[in-house]
Amino acid sequence: MPRPRMLAYLDRWSASPGQRVNVHASGPAGAARVEVVDLVSQAVLGQAMPVTVEPRRLLTGSHLEATGVPAPARGSVALWLRPHGAGARQVAAELDTGDRRLLITLDEAGRPETVIETGSGVLRAGAGSALPQGAWSLLVAAWTAEPSGTRLRLSIRGAVRDDAAAYRADLPLEPATATLRFGAGSGHRDPYAGRLALPLLTGDALTSGDCDTMTGLTGGPALAGHLGAGLLALWDPAADPGGPVVLDISGNARHARAVNRPLAGLVGPGEDGTRTALQLSPEDLDDARWPRTCAVTVPADAGSTVLGVRVRAHGDSHSDSHGDCHVVPLVVPPAGPARPIAVVLPTFTYLAYANHRQSSEAEYFGDYSHVTDRRIELSDTDVHLNAHRDLGLSLYDQRREGGPVYHSCGRRPVLNHTPDYRWWMTGAPRHFAADLLLLRWLHAEGFAFDVLADEDVHTGGAALLARYRVVLTGSHPEYVSAPEREAVAAYVSGGGRLMYLGGNGFYWVTGVDPRHPNAIEVRRGHTGAWWDNEPGEDVLTSTGEPGGLWRERGLAPQELLGVGFTAQGWGPAPGFTRLPDGYRAEAAWVFAGISDPVIGRHGLALGGAAGDEIDRADPGLGTPPGTLLLATSAGGHSGHYQNAPEEASLGADAVRADMTLRLTGAGGAVFATGSVNWVASLACCDGDVRHVTRNVLSRFLIPKPFKGVT
Repeated sequence: MPRPRMLAYLDRWSASPGQRVNVHASGPAGAARVEVVDLVSQAVLGQAMPVTVEPRRLLTGSHLEATGVPAPARGSVALWLRPHGAGARQVAAELDTGDRRLLITLDEAGRPETVIETGSGVLRAGAGSALPQGAWSLLVAAWTAEPSGTRLRLSIRGAVRDDAAAYRADLPLEPATATLRFGAGSGHRDPYAGRLALPLLTGDALTSGDCDTMTGLTGGPALAGHLGAGLLALWDPAADPGGPVVLDISGNARHARAVNRPLAGLVGPGEDGTRTALQLSPEDLDDARWPRTCAVTVPADAGSTVLGVRVRAHGDSHSDSHGDCHVVPLVVPPAGPARPIAVVLPTFTYLAYANHRQSSEAEYFGDYSHVTDRRIELSDTDVHLNAHRDLGLSLYDQRREGGPVYHSCGRRPVLNHTPDYRWWMTGAPRHFAADLLLLRWLHAEGFAFDVLADEDVHTGGAALLARYRVVLTGSHPEYVSAPEREAVAAYVSGGGRLMYLGGNGFYWVTGVDPRHPNAIEVRRGHTGAWWDNEPGEDVLTSTGEPGGLWRERGLAPQELLGVGFTAQGWGPAPGFTRLPDGYRAEAAWVFAGISDPVIGRHGLALGGAAGDEIDRADPGLGTPPGTLLLATSAGGHSGHYQNAPEEASLGADAVRADMTLRLTGAGGAVFATGSVNWVASLACCDGDVRHVTRNVLSRFLIPKPFKGVT
């Protein structure tokens, strides 16, 4: 049996000096140690802490669970189902008293059955037809226990009409208290894949006539009014969409816990479009819920930085990429006075790509030769991620039963956001590993800076950013919440100086729900078959706002940053060729000390600074008047670079990265590089990328106004 891999996560991604952070770990049974490392200075802080670890399971699968509900001697369990897949046994409902269970299941062919299991025997009633996929069916299991025996009936209404009944004389039932689960059996067994709406429990055995009436009552209040005093519980997802519990609207307060955050805000049965449905998936995971291994305290004198909480098996002395070691990053925002510079790490984007799998990208792209000429080589981490979907899905995975992923959480082990992770598409650092290169470069250059997470800006708003002379982004701030975007926009309009050092930034509307810490929600709307949601279901339950592209909300990235996403590809990356605006007096300082008209001919990723996902300026999409077009990679990209879907009609002219500078009348400025690869090139021997970055940052730190502001 393979040796368990060391895995760990923290209960948060950002913590200030003096705060305690819980560490949750799994690994080879036995002794291990936990130590805290400053990932920027690479200094070990304090002594290693001895701990004991053991292998832990990851229990995936979203479902509902209500405890302490009655299990009457006469009653019914009813629910609407719209299955998404067959091929395995699925538990739609389980009423479990400990001594007996009532189950509503779908068999491998999708045929429903209801079962009563006791120590005295089993009673079954099954339907002969499979539930149709993509259509709603009402299932009602009704039972009556009398001195003469127990009767059980399964009724199906909706796309099919079917009834089955059974009777057993030697199967007595007594009233009891139970746990009622919808979507999985105890221990997450036999999970259901599909949609569920308006599950309920009654103290009456519903008849076939009741079932016929209920097919026309597809709203929670109407259904509750019809069932009256016999209703013991009715769980309505529309009552508080996306909450950690699904409310019981019967008045009996038997609310159900929403385990692993099922997708809410979905249209249920009926013609009125009411959002009474949830989507349950065997692969959902919103919190690993491992017990705490230990707690670490952020050193009071750590300053603002990024720490690594390193969990290492006892005796292991290998590199941090070894399976017996896992390093979890922790952003440390400032606790005291601000330094002149803030680097905002795109932690929402890190979450979107958390445990991003090569196997999913292979399915999406098909033949990689369309987008790269590199040979794809997988690390041990990539192989492990491909084999372990139980680590939770990224927003770039598809569920096995079909359909995109809308939520991603940080309370689980994340393997592709470690300091030494290299992305299989480029063989180079990307996301956190690339942004760490930026922090280390700033540290080596002697710049005084603070580090913030997206969460910090989302919460702290414009007042937080206003403390800084200069704000830098990371390499790929793709996912941004409304409060964060508003904070950055206010910072710029108020005279702040922003350095956008990435590509494909401020692109997707991202929801953050305080009821689900360390998690994001993204609904992409209708941007391509891979991610499409059903009509009318692009509203974020986190915030109530429409999802999709910020561009579709009238807030294209060009309006704020000067450039916006235009193309992606992983063929050879060119540099930026300086344009006439780059020689104007008000911008020539950007290139001071550089004689070569091409900047970024070399790079750690794809061999150049203008690659991966790239952005262009476009006045039609909001690039402000007066923005200087300093340099471009136009004409330097191979056919491996393809237009973004929303840019497909523009062709090759839109395949370019533009470097821009905007000087604002308020004394502020926005510098944009328009390429994910820019930050990776800071770690390369190509000094002109460092030179430009140093020139801009040094000038932005000087308070005096810029010359030539129009």
